[in-house]
Amino acid sequence: MKRLLVVYYSHSGDVARAAKSFVRCLNIPEVELSFECIKPKADYPYPWNLYKFFDVFPECINGEPPEISPPKFDEDDKFDLVILAYQVWFLAPSLPIQGFLKSQYAKVLEDTKVITLVVCRNMWHSASETMKRMISEVGGIHIDNVVLTHQGTPLATFITTPRLLLTGKKDRLWGVLPPGGVRDREIDALSRFGRQIANNLSALNDPFNQPLLRGLNAVEVNPRYVIPELIGRVLYRPWAKIARFFGKQGSWSRLPIICIFAVQLVFAIPIVLLISTVFQVLFSPLIDKKISHYIELLKSPSGLVRS
Repeated sequence: MKRLLVVYYSHSGDVARAAKSFVRCLNIPEVELSFECIKPKADYPYPWNLYKFFDVFPECINGEPPEISPPKFDEDDKFDLVILAYQVWFLAPSLPIQGFLKSQYAKVLEDTKVITLVVCRNMWHSASETMKRMISEVGGIHIDNVVLTHQGTPLATFITTPRLLLTGKKDRLWGVLPPGGVRDREIDALSRFGRQIANNLSALNDPFNQPLLRGLNAVEVNPRYVIPELIGRVLYRPWAKIARFFGKQGSWSRLPIICIFAVQLVFAIPIVLLISTVFQVLFSPLIDKKISHYIELLKSPSGLVRS
């Protein structure tokens, strides 16, 4: 019998639904399936309060996660596979998942195969690379990555995703913009990955740690989003350090900095998208090779082979 652990944090509910769909076909006698929802000792509201939404930004970027409540599993438990499902907050893994990976309980990943499942808005690249690094630091063996993004263009999700987080509303907006969050059919389609694992349980014994999900379109990278996210990551860092200098999360002393950051972000995102598009057109011969290399890095370890 194979032991599988699903570790996740779900804020709006999409990650929980995605994780359960992912392992639907693994609910079989040959598999002992365990679920663990990460719970911060001080949880985050849903829907978000506007200020609290932006107030988690510095800690996300600086890697200062909250303490988490003890999980049901023991840190010395051994599993054949761990599926780690998470959201992205401000281009970084959500704070509860960072809290898990920086806690003593992350020892459960040591020398264990790990598949990551990210459910988020279009810009997941930086968070994915951060997750790969954090899993490696605790001794986990990252064998696959699956990406599920919100429906709509970056400019559309710039409106629909905050609306979802701040109001909880998922319906179409103004009859033009798509519903917030992930399409139900795309969540349902995640079961193909669990089916692949269920049909190849013996591969979990593979000492070469080869990916299990190649050929299933686990990761798609839109080149148009690469440069805007890299620019955003660079711009976020000084803001995060300045805000943290003025106080910890929840402190009134940094309220002005957080408010200024929020206002400039509203104007900065469309401008960055426009500038990056022009930059890619003008300097395409000079940067195409580097972008292609970065895209291959983002696709790893699962790769992208269209069936």
